[in-house]
Amino acid sequence: MSRTPAPHAFLTALSPIEHRPDDPDRRLAGVRAALAAHTQYESALRDCPTVHMLRLQVIDTLKPAMGDTSGVHLRSAWLLCVAELDGCVDDFLDALYRTDPDFVHATWGRCTGYPPYRGAVFLRRYIARCRVGGELPYAAFDASVRATRFAIERKERLGAFAAAAQGLDPEALQAAFAAAREGLAQPDLPRAGSL
Repeated sequence: MSRTPAPHAFLTALSPIEHRPDDPDRRLAGVRAALAAHTQYESALRDCPTVHMLRLQVIDTLKPAMGDTSGVHLRSAWLLCVAELDGCVDDFLDALYRTDPDFVHATWGRCTGYPPYRGAVFLRRYIARCRVGGELPYAAFDASVRATRFAIERKERLGAFAAAAQGLDPEALQAAFAAAREGLAQPDLPRAGSL
């Protein structure tokens, strides 16, 4: 039986944040605060089950090194978003907006050019304008998010069973395995974002 993996989508987007020195509107500070307050266990991404990997990072305005006369430097701070997803990017953006629109507005909503309106359609349009071509796979798994989480949970349960079964005589080991077999074959999946 062959397994066909779910289609993957890759997202790389660079969104300009602030080009004026000293961040007079506190846009850059607001994006940093939203990202700093974002934790794995309180993440809007927990309810976006198609995410393999997502990274949000501020790239600061880079000034040339002392003595550099090339004049080449970033004239703005940027919000970098890279992700590997099951399915399409628009479905992920819809799920993210539906799950936590305040997080979306606290991050991309402070970026230059983000429209002052609420709705997932505006996030999708904005990210489409900020996308950078040449997306590459980021995650190490070729299976879907669900299949990967299932395999990790099965591995954890098998490891726990093996540790608990140390020293059992053969009959007790066989009885313990028979009792644990259903949980090993069909483990309950943990909630997304809890790995």
